[in-house]
Amino acid sequence: MTDKSTIWEQDGIDSGWFLAKDIGSVRSTASYRPGGWWFLAKWLPDTEEHDIGPFKTKAAAMAEAERLAALQ
Repeated sequence: MTDKSTIWEQDGIDSGWFLAKDIGSVRSTASYRPGGWWFLAKWLPDTEEHDIGPFKTKAAAMAEAERLAALQ
């Protein structure tokens, strides 16, 4: 990506989802599915087999999302 900080925005409908325009979404266990926080990359289809995780914390999921996006 770039040296700029990624801006994660909380979804207006489901407060357990966070979106970053060029990266994808991070979803909480309460909003999505059990086990922790999940990342779905923007460049992958929105299907369960493409979920990356679970992560113990939202920060860990977001950090991995940003790391993987930088490799794209």
